[in-house]
Amino acid sequence: MSNWMDLMTEAMTGDTTDVVATHRLLKQCEEAAMAEVQALLGSSEEVSAAMTSLYGALSAYVQAVTLRAKAEGAEPGDLDHAFRTGQSYGVSCVLNHLIDDLVDPNSGSILASLDEFSDSLHNEITSQVDEAGLTVEVLDAKGDMI
Repeated sequence: MSNWMDLMTEAMTGDTTDVVATHRLLKQCEEAAMAEVQALLGSSEEVSAAMTSLYGALSAYVQAVTLRAKAEGAEPGDLDHAFRTGQSYGVSCVLNHLIDDLVDPNSGSILASLDEFSDSLHNEITSQVDEAGLTVEVLDAKGDMI
């Protein structure tokens, strides 16, 4: 198993003019770090509880950002709406494209059941992207290009 910290250091201190090679290193870093998280997740119920709490915190953050946009009166297509949508989309991608890939073997874990919840959050966000007429490429909750 690759050491994700070494890969991160190499990517951040190496030749950053070779964007493709740096991207490849960062993807290897991501995979190594997620493999480590997966191994730790299977090691104890405390890690399981911590991951579930992190999931809850990230989900609450996504919803808080979305509500803040509504409270600020952001209209689809304006700069504030685009910023808040991008902010919540980024965090939602962490939930849907990283954390949802984890398998929690601990009994009583609710991590898998949270996947459907985070999918619904992500779908709400991507509908805001459509509503605003933003032309950036976005991924759905399962990582497929919309």
